[in-house]
Amino acid sequence: MATIKDVAAKVGVSVSTVSYALNGTRPISAEKKELILKAAQELHYSPRAIARSLASKRTHIIAMLFPAVERGLGLSEIDLITRAAKEAMGHAYHLVIWTLQTSGENELRELLAQELVDGIILMEVHKHDWRIAMLKEVDVPFIILGRDDSAPTESYIDVDFFDTMMRCISYLKGLGHVHIDFINQSEKSFNDGYGPVTHTHEAFHYFCANFDINGKEYFCGWENETVRDCIASLLDERSETSAYIVMNDKALTGLIAGITGKGLHIPEDISLVSIISSAGAASFFLPALTAFEMDINAMMGAAISQLIAKIEGRYAELSTRLIPCILRERNSVGKARVR
Repeated sequence: MATIKDVAAKVGVSVSTVSYALNGTRPISAEKKELILKAAQELHYSPRAIARSLASKRTHIIAMLFPAVERGLGLSEIDLITRAAKEAMGHAYHLVIWTLQTSGENELRELLAQELVDGIILMEVHKHDWRIAMLKEVDVPFIILGRDDSAPTESYIDVDFFDTMMRCISYLKGLGHVHIDFINQSEKSFNDGYGPVTHTHEAFHYFCANFDINGKEYFCGWENETVRDCIASLLDERSETSAYIVMNDKALTGLIAGITGKGLHIPEDISLVSIISSAGAASFFLPALTAFEMDINAMMGAAISQLIAKIEGRYAELSTRLIPCILRERNSVGKARVR
């Protein structure tokens, strides 16, 4: 079995340097740290977690608090989790997922009492999110991926929803689209105050009014029958619509099928833009979707580094909290059809 000395010999550094790189007790250059982590992986070396935690009073484990959601985990969520795990590993931390129900206050309190993790990434944030007050009460370092407007002073990283919607509507209007519909997530998510749904709702209506767009928003749930009914209704209701903005991966399959079932073509007759998605989600469809994608690398890089800084007592407030989406043009958008 490989030892820390074997890792040090392979990289050509001292044992103490390897130790610093693995436990994060002193700063190591990113290049040297990467070499050490690579060597440790190749040699299948893993420091004994229990001994290390006893010495440092830390477990070097971060929990992503990701409640079970009605829509399930899609490609965008999986991409976020995968990136978070990679970023954590780069800091010599491990990531675990806690899929507690949003109502599981007692369960969360019991888990936190066991001191299994050093810090928390709070996911699926809603207005007046009770988890924020609890984490502050038990004094566990945490950072919010999302934001609760009722707790504006808490550390968060989030998508810049207003910027994304503004750029999306401006992009479509530049191609002649003035009849634009927005397919949001479920009405229940909106009524529950789920951040992405409420922020995009506000932004869509604001920019439709300011850009002189004839727009309509539809809420669409996740069950197959609900999706079918939603898509059938919106396609029949507004025949003048020439472009759809969609923040609902499950509705996209039904929408594409509904459009082609009416003998229409994408993007010649109807344009589609996916927003707040990942590259994996947008490129999965046929045709591959033009999308305003989350900058997952920037978001998770900032969230993990900020959380670990809190854990290790090096915390300084982030200067940038809202991360713009990246426009990736593919095959689903064209000029507005001539009537």
